Amino acid sequence: MRKQDQLTSFLLKNDKEITNQDIEYYKNNPEELDVLVNKEALQIRILHYFFIIGLVLLFGGKFIGYFFKHAISDFISDVVIDSIVEIGNAILGGVVAAYLLEYLQKKQYEQNLKFRREIKREIKKSFKAST
Repeated sequence: MRKQDQLTSFLLKNDKEITNQDIEYYKNNPEELDVLVNKEALQIRILHYFFIIGLVLLFGGKFIGYFFKHAISDFISDVVIDSIVEIGNAILGGVVAAYLLEYLQKKQYEQNLKFRREIKREIKKSFKAST
């Protein structure tokens, strides 16, 4: 079994004991421990930006359509502004769906943090034992 497959199967299990083989693997590949925790924070930040963009498009289109209805042509009012509002709605819908998925993965994130702490603790312990 490849190391990546071992990592994937390990992360998907709830309460696997950390073995000496796991500790040796992460001693040799410490950058993979950081990958476990950094991805989630970045995804939430990106979702916040898209949420703001969706709100700006939605309310901006509604604002322009309401206050400038008589100053703009029917084409701009019916097609362009409605398209802007619909794009804002689509972005908001996508952000809400993605946020719900992130929320559902929160337990996995917490397990990854726990796993990372335990691996680092075991690595330090094995370094102390070997010296």
